Amino acid sequence: MSANAMSAPTPALAWWGSGGLVRRVVAPQIGWMVIVLVVGFMVVWPILQLQWRAFTDGGSAFTRMGDLPRIGDTVRTTVILALLSSAFAVILGTTLAWCASLLPRPVRKIGELAPILPLIVPAVAAVTGWIFLLSPKVGYLNMTLRLTPFFSHLEEGPFDIYTVKWIVLITGLLLSSFVYVFVHTGLKNMGQELEAAAAACGAAPFRRLFTITLPLLRPSIVFAAGVVTLLGMGQFTAPLLLGRTSRIDVLTTEMFHLTLRYPIDYGLGAALGFPILVAGLLVVLAQKIALGEQRRFVVVSARSKYDIRQSSYWAAVVVGIYFVITTVLPLMALTYVSLSPFWSGTLQLETLTLRHWKSVLDNPVLVNAVWTSIKTSVIAIAVLIPVGFAMAYALLQSTRIWRPIRLAIDFLATLPIAVPASLLGFGLLFAYTRPPIQIYGTAAVLVVTYITLMIGHSTRLQFTTLVATGQEFLEASKACGAGALRSLVQVLLPLCRTGIGATAALTFVLLFHEFSASLMVRSARTQVIGSVMYDVWTGGVYSEVAVLALIMVVVTVIGVMIAIWIGGTDSLKKM
Repeated sequence: MSANAMSAPTPALAWWGSGGLVRRVVAPQIGWMVIVLVVGFMVVWPILQLQWRAFTDGGSAFTRMGDLPRIGDTVRTTVILALLSSAFAVILGTTLAWCASLLPRPVRKIGELAPILPLIVPAVAAVTGWIFLLSPKVGYLNMTLRLTPFFSHLEEGPFDIYTVKWIVLITGLLLSSFVYVFVHTGLKNMGQELEAAAAACGAAPFRRLFTITLPLLRPSIVFAAGVVTLLGMGQFTAPLLLGRTSRIDVLTTEMFHLTLRYPIDYGLGAALGFPILVAGLLVVLAQKIALGEQRRFVVVSARSKYDIRQSSYWAAVVVGIYFVITTVLPLMALTYVSLSPFWSGTLQLETLTLRHWKSVLDNPVLVNAVWTSIKTSVIAIAVLIPVGFAMAYALLQSTRIWRPIRLAIDFLATLPIAVPASLLGFGLLFAYTRPPIQIYGTAAVLVVTYITLMIGHSTRLQFTTLVATGQEFLEASKACGAGALRSLVQVLLPLCRTGIGATAALTFVLLFHEFSASLMVRSARTQVIGSVMYDVWTGGVYSEVAVLALIMVVVTVIGVMIAIWIGGTDSLKKM
């Protein structure tokens, strides 16, 4: 045998030895595998570790859960809040979307934005404003109603916000804006040819609504219903602030109360969170089954030459009333209390003072909490944007990524949205108070918490941008000989710049609103504005609570203005 024959490798070995298999098949997937492992550790590991704690020792945590006083009432209140508030939100949000489609042209632009504006007011600020309005004895709205002949015989009320009924109503009002965003977008993208055909056949407007429009809106309504049901199950702010007086608890507030005791019973907290986790996953599954094959819902065209919906100023009245109730009244109450010597329920303009504003701005603890919120949010966004963009890019069908990796990335982008922030926060508290990553008590735990909470939102928002951008220019760049990295940097990123900027601004707004998970993982050295606001609330200094709530609103408005400047008015609809 010749030397050449002896040294020639087999074809398979030559392919491998030349780096063909590694370079062409395996190497491009390594980066995506790293993303799956890192994000999977951040999202899945705390949940699995916490839930494992619930089932150790023969499931004794569930026994302790059953022995809790009023646990039956807590579970029942959780179910009632999730179902009734989401049902109310779906009905109200769909009604608002339909009214917005009927607005006269002179008020259409303002009217379409009005139902979105409540999203600018953080939930903790909105609930606080409603407490100032509807507290039974000193609520401003109750005091005003007692001056009328109908309620002059009452010493308190007529409304008591510290009840399950009002917790459901306030939560439903807070969630209705989310439903409006989804349903209104569906209405705008839907042509009116089928409605016109039904009208030509003699169908009245209400018959067209229930037989044509709503069935075509089924994907938007089902998706919105799933989102608000998940939010309703994990609702924390309204039950915590409104249920404290009347000892009304839900599973998330019971978990929070565990963090105030030492040592923390993590097994019991995991058992309390297990029903919410299972219910959340079931809601996501039911949502996918209800939607089924979405191609069945494609309508004739997105831009219709028909406009048969008769405009009505009554629609503007409905939208206006909603805006006043959800936004104007709470902000007015917060503003007045922040300028009052103390919250007394009476209107005395001559006693107004800036004393509480000066007290808050001169308090280093409170000012540091505001800056901590801004600093940790900005650092989290610096990580969320590139990682979210990479995950969104991986979800595109045109990318050459192994299907198991794409499915894993899709799962990791969905899980943080399906799991309530309070449950995820409790899991993160458990994961990062012990080795190997013991960062509790530092600002790093807030950054990691924010990244974990928002990775799904960052991915979905940027995925929408990528889909809207299309792949034609990227493919043309590659056809001209540009490599993948050059095409990404010089073509795709500039095209997506506006969407990425809007995502960054809107993610900052969502992080600055964050309350439940921040309250779970905060410590005496790492406070954010929401957590110090709760501490001030429990201390009874309500005027300073109002000041902090308004500061949250102001910072949020600045974030929204930046989002509109970068991405246009449509950026609001991505919130």
